Amino acid sequence: MAVDESLAPPGAPMSSSPVKARAWGVTAVLVLSAVVVFLDKALLGLVAKPMSAELGMSAAGFGSLGSASYVLFGVTCIAVSFTAQRISPRWVLLACGLLWAAGQVPAVVAATGGMLYASRILVGAAEGPANPLSMTVLYSWFPNERRGLPQALYTAGAAVAKIAMAPLLTLVIIGFGWRAGFLTVGALALGWALLWLATGRLGPYGAAPGRGGRPQHRQAAGVPWRRALLNRTFIGCLIAYFAQNALAAIIFTWLPSYFENALGFSPEAAGSLFGLPSALGIVALVASGAVTDRLLRAGITSRRARGLLGGTCLAGAGILLTGLPLIHAPIPAIALLMLGYGISVTVNTFANPAVAELVPPHQRAGILGVFSGLSVTAGIASPVITGWLLDRAATPQAGYTTAFLLSGILLALAGALFALLVHPERDRHTRSDHVPA
Repeated sequence: MAVDESLAPPGAPMSSSPVKARAWGVTAVLVLSAVVVFLDKALLGLVAKPMSAELGMSAAGFGSLGSASYVLFGVTCIAVSFTAQRISPRWVLLACGLLWAAGQVPAVVAATGGMLYASRILVGAAEGPANPLSMTVLYSWFPNERRGLPQALYTAGAAVAKIAMAPLLTLVIIGFGWRAGFLTVGALALGWALLWLATGRLGPYGAAPGRGGRPQHRQAAGVPWRRALLNRTFIGCLIAYFAQNALAAIIFTWLPSYFENALGFSPEAAGSLFGLPSALGIVALVASGAVTDRLLRAGITSRRARGLLGGTCLAGAGILLTGLPLIHAPIPAIALLMLGYGISVTVNTFANPAVAELVPPHQRAGILGVFSGLSVTAGIASPVITGWLLDRAATPQAGYTTAFLLSGILLALAGALFALLVHPERDRHTRSDHVPA
């Protein structure tokens, strides 16, 4: 049977009803944070047409605006995550939530493109640490063999943002203008920050909290960072996450425009359709998370349950997307995009828990921060490259399908490498000078 490798204090097992209820309550609040973060990412795509028209932005210029969110994203992701090894992630996440709200203000009052860039850079810097810090808190409430499903639900927050919230935000934008969209997201971010202040806590499977809410490291010593980061599991996960983030950045920045300009849908319909590629993602995420947890509890190695299964899913998603240039009818194109993108997001349920296995609990925030910070650099390049392709394509549909074709090839290659390289049991460091995560 798979054994939990984390430190959990006596008297607070996962089987305890109060602990289990609290664990799922914190999970729900973290899912809401993912909804807010990804609604903000989706917002740029929803306001693309009216905002570009008012400010006179070209496709390449708008693509660079999409990339602006990632300028400091990786830097703050890494730096703040290491800070969270000394200051409780609870307080760091609270600060991030408040900055998500404050960062919308320059966009609300923007008179020039420069103010929009300032807004995107500030919000992106605050959103950078959100994923690794949320994972650190989430994993502190669940043992290793039960982290797949909570991870899946957290990742599904992005799909909820697109399916349930994006259509409503589209109506706000159509009715009150594109600036109202930024104002709405800012209000939601502020509301989440207040909710997190009331409910956010670390669980029993993380580093024990010390005085002042700072993590108290009971482990004798951690894994040297060179060994933690320069192994095949970490590199395989990084390649896969990089490829999926490249596709995700294109989806968030360009998908509504693709529906309007390439497939001929109205702005209202484009906003409603925006969440469709993520609809299958919710099913795929929950299924992959539940199956992985079940396999681990049955004694299947993480190498097979996460490495081989995850690589197969990612490679399959990439192969599906490479077929998009062959389809010209709107409905089949949307169906193929749903399958390809929906399956690709399952990499979250495989890669994040695999990386977390490599180090003890007190290093978890740091390694997840480095992992997220390096992989999201794909988001800087992919929207700009897509805009460049669109400006030079014979038709909008040709430009978009070329971008999806390149993304599919990258995903397929990354999936193959993920399956070949990821082996947490081999790369997990279990020397006697520290306790494994």
